[in-house]
Amino acid sequence: MKIGNSSAYYGQIGLQRSQEKLDSAAYKVAQAATDVNNISQQSAQETANQEAPAHEKRYGSTVQDGLIETNSGKLEAQANAKTIEAADGNIGTIINIKA
Repeated sequence: MKIGNSSAYYGQIGLQRSQEKLDSAAYKVAQAATDVNNISQQSAQETANQEAPAHEKRYGSTVQDGLIETNSGKLEAQANAKTIEAADGNIGTIINIKA
């Protein structure tokens, strides 16, 4: 009898996608931090023009987006890990029943 384990497979795929999402979110946060140097030069010019500093316009939202995506990726990874754990438990139960 062939025992399919598609839930474990989909859990693994989900974990890989969660990792990709975490990598992307980390890149966004790191990129925003490196962009601060470029933005700080613009801030000096905008202060003279009485505009809001550029880092308040762009920096906060990019970092916040990255952190939100990080938290979302973490929760998705935990959910996928639980899916794999449940699939493993089901396979163990089926093997015990067949034995």
